[in-house]
Amino acid sequence: MSSCSRARTKAPRSARSRRNGGFSSSSATIVADIDDVLIQILSFLPIKTLLRFKRVSKRWLSLITNPDFSNRVIKSNHPLPISGFFLHSPRAIKYSFVSLDGDDDATNQRVSPSLPLWFTDHQTDMIIMQSTNGLLLCKCSCASSNQFNTNYYVYNPTTKQYTLLPPTTGHIALSLAFDPSKSPHYKVFCLRGRSNNSVSSASDSELYHIEVYSSNEGLWRRVVPVSTSLSTLMEFSYSVFWNGAVHWYGLSSRDCLSFDISKEEIKILPLPDLDDEEALLPDPRTLRFLDESRGNLYYIEVNDQSSSDIPVYEMERNSSSWSVKYNVYLEPLAAAFPEMITEDYTNRQIYAFSVIGFVKEETDAASYILLHIPNKAVKYNFIDKTFKKLCNFKPLVNDAPEEQFYRFQRTFQFIKSLANV
Repeated sequence: MSSCSRARTKAPRSARSRRNGGFSSSSATIVADIDDVLIQILSFLPIKTLLRFKRVSKRWLSLITNPDFSNRVIKSNHPLPISGFFLHSPRAIKYSFVSLDGDDDATNQRVSPSLPLWFTDHQTDMIIMQSTNGLLLCKCSCASSNQFNTNYYVYNPTTKQYTLLPPTTGHIALSLAFDPSKSPHYKVFCLRGRSNNSVSSASDSELYHIEVYSSNEGLWRRVVPVSTSLSTLMEFSYSVFWNGAVHWYGLSSRDCLSFDISKEEIKILPLPDLDDEEALLPDPRTLRFLDESRGNLYYIEVNDQSSSDIPVYEMERNSSSWSVKYNVYLEPLAAAFPEMITEDYTNRQIYAFSVIGFVKEETDAASYILLHIPNKAVKYNFIDKTFKKLCNFKPLVNDAPEEQFYRFQRTFQFIKSLANV
């Protein structure tokens, strides 16, 4: 074979460009080498993709984890969608995880095994206290010098970063506030009781005050006192951040203690008036669920478990009043899943279910409530009333009778975020 037959004719640059999708490899290399251009391209990608791209190279890792870049991505995509829920087991400090991402038919891959939540050096189980826009407020008890101390953390489960908060004692409740559309910094608010040996300038009318820790300042500072008249008849077991305010509430109180973080003002946010005398009496069987989704605050209260019509209340943006936004009808659901029909101690037929979370999508037509029924999670569409099994749960208690229904103690949103802590 002659040398002429072995020679190859190089294709014109335009032809090579067309084969490469209109760009030559040298052009792609030039683009990839310019940080500003690369950052602009990366900023349009979903967070899930960015997390994978961190492994491309040390340079890409540096660009994606840069606070300026992550803040830009979070702010431009706010509000970020809910990707799943952490579910607190009723019998141990363990959490299952239910994913909302992926194919609707992949029911068997949606639930992660029940595992302790560890993310620090010591092997002590973490307890999630609150979830807000991708960040978790957590606590754990740690043995030190023959005594137990409670540590508090702010944790990003997406990036696995965490910050240990400065010590705080004598507090009644904590709450996390984080709005990435307004600031890349988060705040933790502490409702603290007055110590016995402290001197108050406002006499006994101020038994509590609020302190704040800011991620950009790093210290606790006192903000405002809380009048006894606002707090003596309230519980502070739970908290939710919504509309620029933290809201503390309890399972048997009829009101929330609301603190506006920009105005530094305290007020009472009443829960919906159900016009039900029985609703005024605390009942351990009562189902109450308050949470935020995509900037909307929703509330459910069920005092009669035999009722098949469950109203879902929504708070006005100006916090002026509640109104019924949706209704959940349980009869069609129970017909499809008869295991959710059981009897109480009086042999009355009741519905066994609880709420995992509200999922507000970009449109009302796609929004739904995620319900926990015996051994299953079910999506119920608010508008067209259709429902579908999302996943199966393994029995939570091995030695429990099959008809026994154990609700998860708490549920917490998981939102993929690059927020720095």
